[in-house]
This record gives sequence, C-alpha cells and structure tokens, in this order.
Amino acid sequence: MRSKDLKPSESAKILVIGEDSNLQWSDTATEVAMFADYYFRSFPEDDGERSRNVEARNLFSHIDFVTLNRVKPQEIYITNLCNDQLTPAPKGKRVLITEEHAIKGLSHIEWLLEQYPTIEYVLTMSLQTNYWLQKLGFYGDDERFIEEAQPRRKGFEDMSAPFYQPVNGKAFESICGNIYNAKNHPVKVIPILAAKDYPLKGRNEELYTEAYEKIRNSFRK
Repeated sequence: MRSKDLKPSESAKILVIGEDSNLQWSDTATEVAMFADYYFRSFPEDDGERSRNVEARNLFSHIDFVTLNRVKPQEIYITNLCNDQLTPAPKGKRVLITEEHAIKGLSHIEWLLEQYPTIEYVLTMSLQTNYWLQKLGFYGDDERFIEEAQPRRKGFEDMSAPFYQPVNGKAFESICGNIYNAKNHPVKVIPILAAKDYPLKGRNEELYTEAYEKIRNSFRK
C-alpha cells in the first residue's frame, strides 16, 4: 500500500514533508499522508477515526503555529519522504527508511517543486527525514549533522527487522531553528519536529522553544 499526497485546493505556498505514524509508533497504514485529509472532515464518532482526526488537526495546528497562521490549510501540500509501506521495526523502534526509498521520495519532491512553482517554503519534519534530505543533497552541507543523524549499524544489520536509531539522538537540535536554501529550487527549507511532538511540552519545550521562535520570527518579516 502506498499513501497518497494531500494536494492543495488553492495555489500552494508550503510543502510539508513528514513521516507517517506507521513509521513512528503505529502499524496503521494511511490512505493519505499523515491522515491529513481528516482535517477537512467532520469530527467522527468512531474511536479509531476520531484519533486520526485529532492527529490531522495537530498537524495543521503545528503548521499554523510555525507560520503564524499566514498560510491557509488549502494552500498546503502534504507528502512524506517515503509513501511506501516498509518492513516493520521491532516494537518500540522507528521504521528505517532505506536509501533506495529516500532517493525515490526525493525524486518525487523535486518533481513537486517543479509542478508547484508557487511554493515558497518546505517544512521538513523529524530527524530521519532531514538526515536523508541533507545526505542526498536537497539542502544543507552540515557534515557533522549527517554523521550524527545517520543510522547506527545495529539498526540495519538484521534486514528481517531493521529500524532507525541515529548515532546521536540529539542531532536534530543542531538544525532546528535554522532556515536553509534548497540547492536546486528557489524555496526556503525549515526543519521542524514531527507532528506528534506538537504542542511543545516537557523536554521538547526546553530544547526547542528558542528555535521555534527563530522560525516564527522569519514569518514576521
């Protein structure tokens, strides 16, 4: 099964590149990336459907917060770096996006930016997504980040149950709050946390409040 993109109904201003929940903590496959289509539905009665609706609303609330509500939901294009189903990870571990799938995903992203030249910003969610986007040359030249965010060997040695565990779990702290230029497109690339980590609270609030204020300030200009 392959997740579909959520396409904007109006002129696209922002591209969001995320990781689906099945790559993070659930085995549930999404029909549309990050259940984003549920944002435009009425609140359901079914518990399972309701949780997907909440996930979608958290996603859009996260984007609204970052952009100071300057972009309408109808102007947002949402996809994942990997829209394909991958080998499940062991319980409690994050699914590994292989280089093959990351290359395929980046090719799709490059194509999207050509098809939607009105996109001004690309919000890139989570550590693994940003690792591949930097390693494959979409943006950034931070060799230290790439080294620290790369998957540990023990996570992919057993290909029957691979998983993603970075060399340094704190690597994301070094890029969040930075605003980059994409190498081949006239767009700004902004690394942000995964949708499930919004709103900021606990340790994340301590670590990322300042970084998020830097991002938000860029939308005030």
